[in-house]
Amino acid sequence: MKRPLAAPDSATLLTSLARNIPGAIYRCALDPDWTMYLIGDEIERITGYPATDFVENHVRTYMSLIHPDDRERVERDVWAAVTAGRQFELEYRVCAAWGEERWVLERGCAVVGHEREWLDGIIFDITDRRRFEETARRAEAEAAVAQELSESRKRIMRAADDARRRIERDLHDGAQQSLVCALMTLRGGLQRLADDPQGAAELLRTTQTHLERGLQDLRELAHGIHPSLLSARGLAVALDELAARVPVPVTVVDELRDRLAPDVEAALYFSAAEAVTNAAKHARPSEVRVRIGRRNCIAFVEVRDDGVGGASLELGSGMRGLSDRLATLGGTVRVASPAGAGTTLVAEVPLEPGPAACDE
Repeated sequence: MKRPLAAPDSATLLTSLARNIPGAIYRCALDPDWTMYLIGDEIERITGYPATDFVENHVRTYMSLIHPDDRERVERDVWAAVTAGRQFELEYRVCAAWGEERWVLERGCAVVGHEREWLDGIIFDITDRRRFEETARRAEAEAAVAQELSESRKRIMRAADDARRRIERDLHDGAQQSLVCALMTLRGGLQRLADDPQGAAELLRTTQTHLERGLQDLRELAHGIHPSLLSARGLAVALDELAARVPVPVTVVDELRDRLAPDVEAALYFSAAEAVTNAAKHARPSEVRVRIGRRNCIAFVEVRDDGVGGASLELGSGMRGLSDRLATLGGTVRVASPAGAGTTLVAEVPLEPGPAACDE
């Protein structure tokens, strides 16, 4: 007669589970150290420390292995679950014996044992999964950056084409017309010079007017491409000249002690010019304040107005082009413009490291 198989005692079953489950099962006290009553040998593969180190805190506490930046969160989440009478599941880092940070997933719950409450759970090593996820996130971010750079280059090319067409149109409608008129009146004056000196003089005066108008058109066109003061005397002087040309009070605060690289000065100048022009056209401000300076190896221009607000980087090709221009230098632009509370635009460009560039 066959005898029924004897049920394994709980200790034997627990030992078997601890050896075969792909994680470190544990039972610990609900105290600040999570004093271990039992913990599986898998903890040694995860942390590099043998399970016996943690039992009754023989060598170290398990809590001491949790990364300092994660410890408070882990304690808070576990106690919240225990208080609510529910299971918990959380991911955090532990510091392994060989100095590496390892990611673990812990699941557990509180149980009532003989005359006390315990925490029973299991700890899984998820380092490989987290690394894969981080690699995937980086790849996704890099793909997004590459896509944005591609779109930015397309926008820059379109903007350059538009600028060339605008320059051609402005030259044709402005300076070219003035010069053609000047040439015609000059020819007429030369033809009349012998027979009608008075008429010739009048035509020459008209020629002078056309030439002066054409010269002014060329100056204005050149200023829109790159103001001569910016190259000759620097960012602050060019911004002062810009401030004098807009119909609202503009204050320029110069906190730069040295000149910047030409491309950086140009990027910051046109950022300020776009912001000041937009403020004058749309914001109805009583004043605009422009501040230029550098901090932590970054040059910046900040433009504040007290106008109607509501500005956005997404509104208008000028702001989009500004963002693209800065991006070519690794720079950024941000806008804060709550309705009714004015607008603040900050454009930043990183500088080459060096004592002068990195002055506070």
